[in-house]
Formats: sequence, structure tokens, C-alpha cells
Amino acid sequence: MKNETVDNLFRYQTVMAWVRSLLEKSLITRKEYAKIDTIMTKKYGVSSCSIFR
Repeated sequence: MKNETVDNLFRYQTVMAWVRSLLEKSLITRKEYAKIDTIMTKKYGVSSCSIFR
């Protein structure tokens, strides 16, 4: 994988770990989580079929 791809996957996973913590604390809903996930996949170029999601 290219370094840029690896960096984007790392950034995506970092953001989503934080978002999951918000969900676990009930600070956001599952619907909000899904919306954020969709936005972040587009931002970081992560495929919806990726094993890294």
C-alpha cells in the first residue's frame, strides 16, 4: 500500500475510535454514528467494503 493510503486508513480508524466512544457514552445516536461514518469514509477514501472499517 502507498503511504498516503496507510495514513488515510490510520486517520479514519483514529476518528472512528473516538466516534465509537461517543456512541458508547450515549452522546450520539446510532443514526448519527452512521452519518459520521459515511462522511469519514468519503473524506479518507475508505471503501464501504473495506476490511479496515
